[in-house]
Amino acid sequence: MAYSKPTLAFAGLGAMGFGMASHLVKSGFQVTGFDIYEPLVSKFLKLGPGAKSAKTPREAVQDALFLICMVATSVQATPLLFDFETGAVQGLVQNATIIICSTVAPAYISKVRNRLDQLGRADVCLLDCPVSGGPIRAAEGKLSIFSSGETSHLANANEILSCMSGHLYPIPGGLGGGSKAKLIHQIFAAINIAMASEAMGLAAIAGMNTRTAFEQLKVGAGWSWMLENRVSYMLEPGRAPYSSMTIITKDAGIITSAGRDYKFPLPLTSTAEQLYLTAISAGWIKEDDCEMVRLYLPGKGDLVVKQTDSSPDSRPSFVTVDTIKDLLIGVHLVGMVEAMSFCDRLGIDASLMHGIVLNAAAASNTFKEAYTPAEKRNWSLKQVPGAKEIRDKLVSFHLLYAYIDGAFGLTNEQAKAINDVYALKYPLFLSCAALQEFHRQLM
Repeated sequence: MAYSKPTLAFAGLGAMGFGMASHLVKSGFQVTGFDIYEPLVSKFLKLGPGAKSAKTPREAVQDALFLICMVATSVQATPLLFDFETGAVQGLVQNATIIICSTVAPAYISKVRNRLDQLGRADVCLLDCPVSGGPIRAAEGKLSIFSSGETSHLANANEILSCMSGHLYPIPGGLGGGSKAKLIHQIFAAINIAMASEAMGLAAIAGMNTRTAFEQLKVGAGWSWMLENRVSYMLEPGRAPYSSMTIITKDAGIITSAGRDYKFPLPLTSTAEQLYLTAISAGWIKEDDCEMVRLYLPGKGDLVVKQTDSSPDSRPSFVTVDTIKDLLIGVHLVGMVEAMSFCDRLGIDASLMHGIVLNAAAASNTFKEAYTPAEKRNWSLKQVPGAKEIRDKLVSFHLLYAYIDGAFGLTNEQAKAINDVYALKYPLFLSCAALQEFHRQLM
């Protein structure tokens, strides 16, 4: 069979990588796949004559004009590219292109470019093109791709990038721009994934029918893409993992490390990272990240599932679906301000990032509604319409020391809310961190 498209090497056949590589094969590319896990390679070969395999990265790139790197971390990418005996770089044909689709720190892209030059491979083109969208979109060729690099190199790879993407975003600024944009996207993702667990755990512990609560939350002002996507997995245990805990933990670490490099505070992302690290330390490395909800329900990890078919608790409670919606809005609002402020610091155009977020897994209704007024005020909560009202609602769930009616100037309604939440013994990690930012910015 003759192939009119360029020959590719593809490294990293995990959940996302396999979908991407298989879509390329089905689209008429000849792809040589490499992965250290042999069963994935065997599965890939079943796709047909367009799929080949190699024992090492160097063998995989022998005749390839392009190498797509989709391994999980930079720690894996470095030996893949530069190992003395098996690394791909010294086996690449002249003027070949490396497309890094893995989520890595922006600084890592610069290190790869420098090392290529030091090894005498200045001829090799390098593109920074991290992706977002999940395994299903990967297999359908509908990923969001944040592409950066020299304009001529991007044009040369356009056929491949377009094949894998539903939304292809060229990011200005040269190499590293794509990874910076992905970093901002993952701030939203890290916060919203954890907040989905916080919200649904509260619904369960408050005695709600969790399926009914979810149906109401996903069509309201508290909606986020991550809430809708991840909670559907929470409610149906036994499905194959959508996104492993290790991936979002790694991404959160990249973000907070970059924050330290830029001396930029990221309080909500840091809180989310600590939750993910707690899950990893509990041994949940291979679990789906929606299993975060178990951290909120120690000893009752299956309560969200059990409550899917239950009758709502008939006891009067201040904790309602609207309560949870307000918590979601509050966290999403502070998360937006945190992410977009850092976006400015990194030099990424806010309007470009706006389009990316709305069309990707970072989206939320709060972002849609609050973006414009927040942007006009340099990403401050102070002038966002309704911010003070949201702050006041969050207060009801965090002043747990006010245990008598009227204490500290609270109304009877606020005091009852405090007592209700205290009785539930439920942690509100992200909501509490968000409240502190409301207090700081609205002083």
